[in-house]
Amino acid sequence: MTDTSSINCPACGAPNSPEAGKIHLVCNYCGTTITIPEKLRTKAAPKMEQTASKAKSVISPENEAAKLLRKAQPVAIGAWNIYALWTWVRWILPTCLVIFLVGTVLCVALGTVPIFLRLIR
Repeated sequence: MTDTSSINCPACGAPNSPEAGKIHLVCNYCGTTITIPEKLRTKAAPKMEQTASKAKSVISPENEAAKLLRKAQPVAIGAWNIYALWTWVRWILPTCLVIFLVGTVLCVALGTVPIFLRLIR
């Protein structure tokens, strides 16, 4: 190796430059994985975080009305469906209870008819 900033591939002999902070590299020509010698390893540069100084915009209903309505629509549809179900259940439960009670009374009454007929004879 004549250049200290590049590593020759042991498989094909092509020069490869190591990346900062990496221990291994892949040969650009033949794809062989090469371990970077300790003396050629460099530390990665620290990443700087940039703080965003964006001011939050105030949501005004006049400008965002369509978007707000689209977001509220599924909630309104769900509420309407629950109300429709409640009105149906509010009607069907008492109706079923009345039908059950009338049926029970009729069943008992018709079941006792033969008993009364035997007593009369």
